[in-house]
Amino acid sequence: MNEILRLGGVTKRFGGLVAVADAAIAVTPGRIHGLIGPNGAGKSTTISIISGFLRADAGTIRFGEHDLHRMLPAAIAALGVARTFQQAAPLAGLSVFENLLVGMHRRYRSGLASVLLRAPRARWETREIAASAWELLELFGLAPLADTDARLLTFGQLRFLEIARAIAMRPRILLLDEPAAGLNQLERDRLATLIRRFRGEGIGMLLVDHDVPFVFDLCDEMTVMNFGSIIASGDPTTVRNDPQVRAAYLGADDVAGSG
Repeated sequence: MNEILRLGGVTKRFGGLVAVADAAIAVTPGRIHGLIGPNGAGKSTTISIISGFLRADAGTIRFGEHDLHRMLPAAIAALGVARTFQQAAPLAGLSVFENLLVGMHRRYRSGLASVLLRAPRARWETREIAASAWELLELFGLAPLADTDARLLTFGQLRFLEIARAIAMRPRILLLDEPAAGLNQLERDRLATLIRRFRGEGIGMLLVDHDVPFVFDLCDEMTVMNFGSIIASGDPTTVRNDPQVRAAYLGADDVAGSG
């Protein structure tokens, strides 16, 4: 099945504030869907609703045949929908390598008893998972830091560890919440290369970021939100030239001139 994440009529209120109003978005494996808008537009709220950290007041959230509306975050992740957070935070007291292994725990098929007794299948799984973790560390440039306490990483290194941990879950859909925030240009270029690689491997992405040229350069589809409502959607060229998008960004050059 070609799983698709689809939101229809999703609405979320916080008291009298409508944070998300009647949102409809679709994300498909192997495609990158950009979600942009000014501060407070409802972008991160939308990601939290999809991933189960917030519950919508109305609307539908489906992934393939599954209704995500009332599912817990762990159950949604188990289906193949992973996310990153704006504030990358490692698991305290664990090394970089151990932090990444945590993201791979769902790969185990052996029961707890088999793992504790070091049964042959459990030992084989452990070796395979460790090898996969090393491959990801090398891909993200973190292999030299494998034994380092993750709390000692730089901001950019933490950001890459956060994304690597999400990729370690082998998601079909990845929700990226401000992944380029705080990165320098070299790190942003590396991140863009990785995102393109994962798209080529069939992972679909919903990408939220304030770096508008970064998003426009990467995405296959775009959705623009303002004050909780979707004001434009379509391919990047169509969205870039939309009058409402220009108005929402006050005619910012980074929208009009991105390419």
